[in-house]
This record gives sequence, structure tokens and C-alpha cells, in this order.
Amino acid sequence: MAGKNDKILVWDVPVRLFHWLLVILMATSYFSGRAKGDWMQLHFWSGYAILTLLLFRIVWGFVGSSTARFSHFLKGPAAALTHVGHLFRKEGPRDVGHNPMGGAMVVVLIFAVLAQVVAGLFAADTDTGMVNGPLALKVADKWVDRATAFHAWWINVLLILVAVHVAAVALYLVWKRHNLIGPMITGRKRLDQAVEPGEPAPRLRFASGRLAMSVLLACAALVYFIVRAGG
Repeated sequence: MAGKNDKILVWDVPVRLFHWLLVILMATSYFSGRAKGDWMQLHFWSGYAILTLLLFRIVWGFVGSSTARFSHFLKGPAAALTHVGHLFRKEGPRDVGHNPMGGAMVVVLIFAVLAQVVAGLFAADTDTGMVNGPLALKVADKWVDRATAFHAWWINVLLILVAVHVAAVALYLVWKRHNLIGPMITGRKRLDQAVEPGEPAPRLRFASGRLAMSVLLACAALVYFIVRAGG
């Protein structure tokens, strides 16, 4: 039987770095965008870094470690709704990686942030007109106006999604006594919170760091050429 001190590795380094770097960069983008002025250069660089990370995470969701793959944690609406029912009970469910609801939230957040960044590539500063996204001059003015309006409005949706995500993590910590933050830092999760009592530890496959670096560099190169295309 799994003891409370028994832990297994569930999250690889690339997933953990993606998570915390995205948190830092989103905060940087938000506050630098609010500050405007000279801070806009930081806003742009932060946005490019976020786009690189998002592209990496999407690719990693297909070629990465077991728990990083979309096929591992996307279980469909029925599984997600079943998981919601478990939230009202203190016991279980036990999940090796993302639970069905958490997995769905991961995908929603990835594409919600991606929509914000892509809009930013075509947006313009409506206050001065002197600061434009790198691709703003490549499309008609009406599309720039729409991208700018979306970029300004969509941040409110992102804030709501982030608040829901944080609330869910807090609920797990307080109500179910499941610490979801610790494993995303150390990579290790308590075995009794990952598998049912008496079951053996799952056999997970972890992708190599060399593959992760290759994917990251490819994504960074793609973002570089996208930005340069606006020059």
C-alpha cells in the first residue's frame, strides 16, 4: 500500500519551467502594458517570449513526456463533468497528472493566451499611434482596429480564467488536502494521491531534455521570423 511519504515523478522539467515562466511573463506583460510608455518595449519582448512558450507547449503536448501529452489528460466532457462531482467529496479522485477538469482548463488557458498574443501582433497603441505590433502594418486598418479592441478586451477574460484556475488550486489544497503547487515545483507527487490504494506506481515515459531544447529553439526561430516579417 502506498504510504504518505512515497512519491513518484509526474512532471518533467520542461512542463514545470513552462508553467512558472508563463506565470512570470504574463504578469510582466500585464503590468508593462498598463504602464505603457518606455515599458512597451518590455511588453513586446514578453509577448514574444510567451508566444514561444505557447508554441513549445503545444508541440510538447504531442511529443513530450507521458503526463505532458494532450492524449494523457484530455478525457472529454463526460469525464470532466464526472470529476466535478468528485469535488464535493473529500476523497479522490486520484490522478497521475492533470485531472480531466484541470486538463481541459490547461487547453483553454493555452489557447486563450495564444489568442491574446496573436492579437497583440496586429494591434496598435490607440493613445499615441506610435507603438504598433510587428504585423500591424501588414493588414488593413480595420483589422488593426479589431485586433487592438480585442487585445484590450480579452485581457479581462484571461484574468477571469486565471482567477478560476487559482481558485481551483486553492480548493484542492484546502478541501481535498491535495497540494497541486508542490508537484509543479519539484515534479513529484504523493503516490497515494496519484493511484488507488494497492495499485502500483504507473510507468511513465519521460522525453529527453535534448528533444525539449530542439523544440524550444525551433519555436523561438519561428517567432523570430514572424516578428521579422513585420519589419
